[in-house]
Amino acid sequence: MWWALPLSAQVDPRGSVRTFTTAHFRIHFPVALDSLARRAAVQAEEAWRNLSTAFPAPAVPVDLLLQDNVDFTNGFAQTFPSNRITIYVLPPVMVAELRFHDDWLRLVITHELTHIFHIDQAHGLWRAGRTVFGRNTALFPNALLPSWVKEGIAVHFESEFTGSGRIVSTESRTVALAAAHAGEIQGPDAWSAATAKFPNGQMPYAWGSLLMHRQAETGGDSSMRKFANETSTFPIPFLLNRAAKRGFGKTFSKSFAELRDSLKTAAAKADTSGDGVWQSVERWAQHGAWYAAFPRWRGADSVEWAASNGRETPGLYRAEVPGAGTREVALRNPVRVSRRNSLDVNSPADALGKGASVYSQYDYRGPYVLRSDLFVHDSSGDTQLTHGARIVQPDARASDGAIVALQLVAGGTRLVRVSRVDGRVTPLSGGSKSEWAEPRWSWNGTRIVAVQLLPTGVQRIVLLDTLGLLTQVVAESRAVLATPAFAPNDLRLVWSSDRSGSTQLETADIATVRAGPDTVWRAEVHEASRVSASVYQPSVSPDGTRVVALLYRTDGFTVAIAPLDTMGAVVRDTWYANDVAAPDTLGAFMGVSSSYHALGQLVPRYWEPLIGQARDGGNNYGAATSGEDILGRHRYSANALLNPRTNEVNGSIGYTYAGFGLPVIGVSFSQNWDATFRITDTLGAPLGLIARRLRTTAVSMSWSVPHVRWAANYSVGAQYEMRHFTSDVDALLGASGSLLRTGTRYPTLFVSGAVGTLARGGRGFSTEQGLALAATVSVRKREGLADSESWRTVGVLRAYQPLPLPGYARHVLALRVAGGVTDVHAPSAFSIGGVSGLENEIVPGVTVGDPPRTFPVRGFAPGVQRGVQAVSGTFEYRAPLSIIARGAGLFPLFLDKLSLSAFGDAGRAWCAASVVRQAASLCEAPGTRDGWLASVGGELNVDLALQYDVAYRLRFGLAKPVVSPVEISRKALVFVTLGAFF
Repeated sequence: MWWALPLSAQVDPRGSVRTFTTAHFRIHFPVALDSLARRAAVQAEEAWRNLSTAFPAPAVPVDLLLQDNVDFTNGFAQTFPSNRITIYVLPPVMVAELRFHDDWLRLVITHELTHIFHIDQAHGLWRAGRTVFGRNTALFPNALLPSWVKEGIAVHFESEFTGSGRIVSTESRTVALAAAHAGEIQGPDAWSAATAKFPNGQMPYAWGSLLMHRQAETGGDSSMRKFANETSTFPIPFLLNRAAKRGFGKTFSKSFAELRDSLKTAAAKADTSGDGVWQSVERWAQHGAWYAAFPRWRGADSVEWAASNGRETPGLYRAEVPGAGTREVALRNPVRVSRRNSLDVNSPADALGKGASVYSQYDYRGPYVLRSDLFVHDSSGDTQLTHGARIVQPDARASDGAIVALQLVAGGTRLVRVSRVDGRVTPLSGGSKSEWAEPRWSWNGTRIVAVQLLPTGVQRIVLLDTLGLLTQVVAESRAVLATPAFAPNDLRLVWSSDRSGSTQLETADIATVRAGPDTVWRAEVHEASRVSASVYQPSVSPDGTRVVALLYRTDGFTVAIAPLDTMGAVVRDTWYANDVAAPDTLGAFMGVSSSYHALGQLVPRYWEPLIGQARDGGNNYGAATSGEDILGRHRYSANALLNPRTNEVNGSIGYTYAGFGLPVIGVSFSQNWDATFRITDTLGAPLGLIARRLRTTAVSMSWSVPHVRWAANYSVGAQYEMRHFTSDVDALLGASGSLLRTGTRYPTLFVSGAVGTLARGGRGFSTEQGLALAATVSVRKREGLADSESWRTVGVLRAYQPLPLPGYARHVLALRVAGGVTDVHAPSAFSIGGVSGLENEIVPGVTVGDPPRTFPVRGFAPGVQRGVQAVSGTFEYRAPLSIIARGAGLFPLFLDKLSLSAFGDAGRAWCAASVVRQAASLCEAPGTRDGWLASVGGELNVDLALQYDVAYRLRFGLAKPVVSPVEISRKALVFVTLGAFF
């Protein structure tokens, strides 16, 4: 994966899609992305040639999809069911970790194709297994490696073959040096993608790239190939030190020890060479924000910034600033001002009203499209200014509130003006191959400063006039230059740059700039900070004497204040190579595109064996397969199991079509021999058996309404069930010989829906706040029988309330209430009891955990009580315990968080007396097991990752029944299960 993100979105299956076919790829793209697809086709073939020198070539063709339906940078690779790459075509100008690039499209294609080359490999027994079972997910040994190995290899080659990327840049080094500076360097057992510790998803990328690159340098050019061959050949892929020794000549343990020592040395050197003022800030600034972004001054006495502190949803925060001239650097009285959907600029706009702000945030515009839009916050609340305009990084002019911002477009960015009256967007820059970022007004509102990113990898701090004409180049370097800001007299600029090896502040006096459209002037740039931590996103105080910025620490970003230093040393380019990358000479693919066809992607490419319990107590044996095209328009799954003693076949096939966008249409058919009835004569002597076969056909239509703060979904459908019976008793056979009865038919209609406002913080162990309601109503009838309709209604309400108590996350009060009603014609009763959780099939026929239950009551056996009416409720107090975030060496197990739940459960299922007489199969005998069930207890919840990165929740619980009918035991029950209770 190119990068891990807190928000997710699937590809958009709608619209006209075209395909280019090259030697090794099928390039799929919406019509609007034709020019990008032509670039991608050529760059993909170049990446193929490069990677073919490092690894054996994988199966072809590789399907590569370009999409522009979300406003974030990402890409991912899949080897199942075939080799595929999906890329969201937004340049990574807003992600510091990815910002050093020459050609972002070449970079992401190289990264993702490395995953294909690496993970597709299988040798020895793995290859033999694939020969039999096809591309079964269990037969990709390199997919079983930890993310830090897979991502480390991909990051190594993204830089090896492009000359830019994360091995060349400074961000991975920043992560490592921050840990060394704090004395908290942790080994590979802490680098799980499932970790709750900062920097979370970046951990395997940063540390994995450093270690894997170090190993490649140790082992030489062919060492990656040797290592990948070893892990894809040996039957136990988890013996990482063995594979590293054979591939690189050095174990991971030894190489990490050397890396740790070198980092300690570098951190000690940085501690003795830093700037005294900023070192004081680094030492004493205490307000950590976990993830923070874009601090801005709100007048002279307070600062605002966007943050996700791990305990709450993202929000806007404000704090008081110590008085000018004091040595105090810690912000005072930080408070949460309001909620935000994402961490982007919140620009003060007092010209629009006292305390007003202009900000951008994400939200969904339909089930497949995620866009950034502009909002204005003032005393009357929040007003959305644009709709689907893809606006980020706004800045409001102090004099009149005029807005300059960055607009995202397919494959690029541009500077725009946005009307504060009606949201109309006017481009300021365009028509060039440059990318743009982070525009800011001058204090007098006559100029704009922005970052310009050239295709050569050079980044510039530039000045533009109010119409977008570039007037001066203040600074440029083949490095990451970011977040420029004017000093109040508009004669000085401050920004951040990583050209020294870590991100530091730089400043330039622009007082001598000569006006004129032909002037290109580069200022003498001075250091404005030199500190062991990296410093990001500066903003200058209204009096021009201080800077607020973000300090990077191993536990998150810190919002800090320091004096503006204008007397630092002259900046020199010391980290990156001085040569500029060669411009892209690959050109564009000139072939003719064709209409998108999914059929070739849907051919079954694997099968897996199945073992199930047959109706006669023996086993059924069979197989399953599935398929999906890269757009997700078509999905299918199929399975079949045979009872070898009776030749009865159980199976199902399902198909989903999403090409309309909404509704998503699903159809399915299943057959199941599910029951055996013993026949006796009038004296009770056995005569034989009757078997029941169920055939069910169903069709459904589903809609979804996603939003960041709330979501809803609903579906309608119909089902047609046919029951047939056969017998081995000759006297009962019908005219067909073996068919006892053609059976009965049961048509069913159903509708279901859910709506919720659920949320939790980034480190949350539980949903923390909000409500969710789900309900299903169905009606079923037996054909040919009057008054046989059966109605069934089930509803579930969940509610969560956070408590501001200490811990790595907020404590939670959680409530769940469920109720159901049906009637005497129902095919099955409601059942009460048991533990609700998650089932996981570890091998065919072996399942662990508990299924989700509508009416669970812990401490009692599943189905201990039944009836046509049911109700249950649970109240829980949930508390965080600790974050462990460590594994067991190189063993594929990672322990992340611990939490504790104290609960009370209650429930009851019952039948009215009249129903008992009519539906004995659905109800208990009168007076039997009648009454409430209730229990109390506690659970220890362990959030862990198996296979290094695959997250699970393991729950250890004790439940003590306190109320039950006399027939039901009240003995305490100890249980272990998977998944959350609700």
